[in-house]
Amino acid sequence: MKPKWLFLRLRIPGPALNWLRSRVARCRRIRTELGYGAFLSYSGDRDRQWLPHLQRAIEKQSRPWYRPPRIRVFLDDSGVSIGPRLWGKIEAGLARSEWLVVMASPDSKESTWVDREIEWWLKHKSVDTILLVVSDGQLVWDEQRGDWNAELSTALPARLAGKFEQQPVWKTVDLHSPDNGTDPLPDIDSVALGIASVVRGLPEDDLKSEGMRDTRRNLRTARFVAAILGLLLLITSTVSVIALVQRAEATRQRDHAVAQQLISQSSFLATRDPFAARLKALAAWRIDPTPESRLAVLNAAVNPQTGLLGHSWPVGSVAFSPDGKTIASGSGDGIVRLWDAATQRKIGDSFVGHNRGVTSVVFASDGKTLASSSFDGTVRIWNIADRDQIGDAFRPRSGMVYSVAFSPDGRTLVTGGENGSGAAVRIYDLETHRQIGKLLGGRTNSVTTVAFSPDGKSFATGSDNGLQLWDANSHAPLGKALGPANISVSSVSFSRDGKTIASAGSDGSVRIWTTSVGRLVGKPSTVEAGRVDSVELSPDGAMFAASYADGSVHLWDVSRRVRVGGPFTGHTSTVSAVDFSPEGSTLASASEDTTVRLWDVRAQRQIGPSINTGSADSIVLSPDGRTLAAAGSETGLRFWDMAERRPVGDPLEKGELGLGPAIAFSPDSTMLAMVSGSTRPRVKLWDVRTRRQIGKSMRGHSGDILDLAFSPNGKTLVSSGTDSLHTWNPVTSLRTWDPATQRQVGRPLKDMGVPEFSLDGRLFATMREGNTVVFWDAATRRRIGGSRSGHTAEIRSIAFSPDSSLLATASRDNTVRLWSVATRKENGEPLTGHRSGVLSVAFSRDGKTMVTGSMDGTVRLWDVASRRQIGEPLEGHGAAVTGAVFRPDGKTIASWSEDNTVRLWDVDATVDPVHSLCKWANGAFTADQWRAHVPEGPAYRRLCPKAEPG
Repeated sequence: MKPKWLFLRLRIPGPALNWLRSRVARCRRIRTELGYGAFLSYSGDRDRQWLPHLQRAIEKQSRPWYRPPRIRVFLDDSGVSIGPRLWGKIEAGLARSEWLVVMASPDSKESTWVDREIEWWLKHKSVDTILLVVSDGQLVWDEQRGDWNAELSTALPARLAGKFEQQPVWKTVDLHSPDNGTDPLPDIDSVALGIASVVRGLPEDDLKSEGMRDTRRNLRTARFVAAILGLLLLITSTVSVIALVQRAEATRQRDHAVAQQLISQSSFLATRDPFAARLKALAAWRIDPTPESRLAVLNAAVNPQTGLLGHSWPVGSVAFSPDGKTIASGSGDGIVRLWDAATQRKIGDSFVGHNRGVTSVVFASDGKTLASSSFDGTVRIWNIADRDQIGDAFRPRSGMVYSVAFSPDGRTLVTGGENGSGAAVRIYDLETHRQIGKLLGGRTNSVTTVAFSPDGKSFATGSDNGLQLWDANSHAPLGKALGPANISVSSVSFSRDGKTIASAGSDGSVRIWTTSVGRLVGKPSTVEAGRVDSVELSPDGAMFAASYADGSVHLWDVSRRVRVGGPFTGHTSTVSAVDFSPEGSTLASASEDTTVRLWDVRAQRQIGPSINTGSADSIVLSPDGRTLAAAGSETGLRFWDMAERRPVGDPLEKGELGLGPAIAFSPDSTMLAMVSGSTRPRVKLWDVRTRRQIGKSMRGHSGDILDLAFSPNGKTLVSSGTDSLHTWNPVTSLRTWDPATQRQVGRPLKDMGVPEFSLDGRLFATMREGNTVVFWDAATRRRIGGSRSGHTAEIRSIAFSPDSSLLATASRDNTVRLWSVATRKENGEPLTGHRSGVLSVAFSRDGKTMVTGSMDGTVRLWDVASRRQIGEPLEGHGAAVTGAVFRPDGKTIASWSEDNTVRLWDVDATVDPVHSLCKWANGAFTADQWRAHVPEGPAYRRLCPKAEPG
C-alpha cells in the first residue's frame, strides 16, 4: 500500500509574508557575520582536556545569565566539524577572530597546525593581537637582543621569533593541587580573567568590579525572577488546590447523593430483599459515614427478616441442611429447590420429578440426601451432590403423601398420608426401597405429619385423631392418642433431648407433651391468629415457633408459655411450614404467598425465660449486671443471680418496707442502699454478698423518702424526700450522706427533686414539679442552672450520657428529650414513638444508644446521633415497663414491668452493627455484589474485612 501524505497549507497575506521572510534572513545574516573575540590555538592532549572549560569560563566572564557572551571563543573541537575542508573552516574562524590566543607549550612549538595558524595571522593581521598563554614549558625574553631567547624558551613556536618589536605581555597558567590528591589542575578562572581583560582592553581589577556589579545585578534579577516565579507558583498552587477542593467537594456531594439513594433503597427492600437491603445500607456507610447511614446500618442489622427466597408457586415446605449452609424448599409446581443460606441464591439445578405440589422436604442426617413427598402420592430421594434421583420413587398404591421423615441413622423412611380409605403411615427400607411391615394409621382419615425422635426409637404422627407415638422397632402405638379427640394435629416437633414433643392443633393452639408418659405440660399456647399449620421447637428447647393462617409467625417461651417478642409479619398468606437452623439463630418460614422468608430469632429478642419478681414495687440492676434487687411492701427485699436467673436466699425486711421503697446499688455493686420503714422512713445499707446490713440506719427525713442515688465514686449517697414543713405545703428536700460513716454531710437542700449524678461526678440534675430540670454543682451543692423543659407532662426519669455532655429526660407526654449540659438548653427535636408515657431512660456505655421503657408495654432503642428509633419495639411485657437498662457489655438489655417480670433482650447487633452485618454475610458481600447493587460513581470500598475482592 502506498503511503498517504497529509499536506497542511497555510495562507498568509502578502505583506505579512514578506516581513516574515525579511526577519528570518536578517537573523541568518547576523548569525553568519557574528565574529569571535579570541581564537584558541593549541596542541597536545593535555591542553585539549581543559581548554573547553577555559572556553566556557571566558564566555561567562561579566555577562548576565540571560544575555549572550561578550567574548565568543573559537575552539576547533567545538567550533569546527570534521570534514575534508578542515583548514578552510579554521581559516574562516581566524578571519572572524579579533585575537589569536596561542597556548604556548612544547607540543604547540612542534605543531604544524599551530605554526600554520600563526603564519596566517601574521600575514593577515597584526602581531600585536597575539596573546601568549604558557600552559607548559617557559618563555624567556632577551632584553639585550630585543627578542626571545631561543634556547631557553621551550614553549615558543618558532614562527614568532623576531616578530615582536618589544617584550609582549604573556600569561602563565598557574597550577593548584586538589584536596583529593590527584594531579595538579590549571587555575582556569585566573587564566580566563587574564584573557578577557586583554581582549576587552580592561584592567583585571575593573573587570572583576564589573563582574561583581554584574553578579549583584544577576542576583537582583534572579531574586526578582524567583519572586515572580514564586508568585506564579503560589497562584498556580492556589488554583490547583482550589480545583482539587472543588473536585473533592463534587466527589463528596456525589457520594452523599449515592449514599442517600442507597439508604432509601435499603429501607424499601427491608422486607422485599433483605440481602440487598443489608448490603446497600453497609455500602452507604462505607461511602458516606454519617448518622443517617449509621442508622440505616443499625436498622438493617436489627431487622429480624434476613432473607427472602422467591418462588412462582405457593411454598408448602422448607428445611435446613444439618450443617445449616443449605435450605431446601418445595412448592406447588412440584419442584424442589436448594438455596445457599448465606447468599440466599439458588444452588444449581432444581429437582424435578413430582407432577403435583411438594408437601414435605427433609434432609438425611448426613446431609447428602434429601427426601420429598407430594400430592402426586410419591416420595423421591435425591442425591444432593449429583442432583439426581436415587432409585425409583416410592409409590403407594393410592392416595397422597403429606409428610416424610428420615430415621436418625438414615436407614428408614416414614411417610404419612392417605390411601383413599383412611390414614396411611408407611415405613420403608432405604436400601431396598421396600415397605417394612404393614400399613399403619388406624381409623383416622389422614396423617398430615410425621417425625422421628432424636434417638430413633420412636416416631410421632399427627392426624385428625390427635398425636400418636409409635415404637420404631415393633411399629406398635405407644399408648393412646394424645389431645382432644375433636382436634386434628397438623404438625409435630421433638425436642433435641427427645423428652418433649410439640403439636399444632386445628383449634389454633400449640401443646407441649412429655414423651415418657404422654402428659400435657402446662396450658395450650393460643393466639388469635387462626389455625396453626406448623410448629418447630428450637434446638436449645427454650422456645418454639408456630405459624398461623393469618401469615404471622410467633415465638413462644416453652417454660412459661408466653410469646417472645412480637410476631414476625411479612407474609401475606398462610405460613405452611417453619424450620430452625441447626444453631437456632435463624428461622425459615414457607408460605402460600410464594415466598420463603428467613428470620433472625435473636436480634432484639428476649433471651431465655423471664424472671418472676412477684409484686415488687422497686427493681434495680447492679452496675456489673450480675445482681438484680427487687423490693416491695409484700415481697420484702430479694436478690437474684442474673447468670442463673434464680433468687439468692430468703427475702429481707419483709413486712418492714413501705409502698415503693427506693433502692440503689453502689457503683462497685457491693452495696445496696434501701429505704426501710413505712411510718418513719430511714436509709439502710446492705452488703450484697453477705446480704447483711452494714452499720446502723441513717435517719434525718421526717417525711417519705422518694429516691436514692450514689455518686460515681461511691463516696456520697443522696436521698430525696418530702419533709413536711407544713401539713398543707409539703416541700421536697435532699440530704447527702457519707456511706462510710453513715452520717449526713452538710445541711439539707430545699426545693429539690429526684437526683441523678453525671458520670464524671462533677454535677447532678434533679427533676421537679412543673417539668423543670435543675443542674447542681456536686462539690459545692449549689444550683448552677436550670430551665423549664419542653415536656407537657410529668418527667419520670432522667439520665446522663457517659461523657456527661447530654442529659435525657423521659416524660408522661410520650416523648424523650435531650439537653446540652454545657448550655443547659434542649438539644434537637424530641424523640417520639411511644404510644403512652415514657417511664424510664438509660444510655449505653458508649453513649451511642438509648433505651426507654413505656406505659405502652414496650422497650425501644434509639440512635442518639440521629435521634431516631432503631428497629421495631421490643414486645413481651404485659404491662407498663417501669425500668430498662443496658448491661455492662451493651449486648443485653434488662427491663422490668408492672407485669412482675424482668426480661433480658439481645441487642448485640447495635453494639457494632457493621461487624454484625459482616458476620451475618459470612463473606457474601463481595466486589461483584457491590457492582450489582451500588450505582456507578463511588469507587469500590471493601464492605467487610474478610470479604473476597471478587
